[in-house]
Amino acid sequence: MDKVQQVLVPGLLSVRLRESLSGHHPLFPPDEIRKAFAAPQAPLSREEASELGEALLVIAREPISSAREVIAALPSQSRDALIRFYFRLLDQAAEGRPIIH
Repeated sequence: MDKVQQVLVPGLLSVRLRESLSGHHPLFPPDEIRKAFAAPQAPLSREEASELGEALLVIAREPISSAREVIAALPSQSRDALIRFYFRLLDQAAEGRPIIH
């Protein structure tokens, strides 16, 4: 059983995390990842947090093309926050820690 299977991960999110654990990040272009981690982390508004949650649901349920479209449509700050959050999930999966409690 791999590390992603050891944690509770809904739907296609486990597939996305498994791909990312192998070093392939199909959801985010490399320049977007660098930009997200270079930008200062600011608190999200309630609306931005809702957008991030909706994007995560699409990532977990929909084909990669739909997930990319939703991510690309996010405002910059929400997209950056989603990328940072996704990589925190990835770190948890790599360590075998539960993602959803």
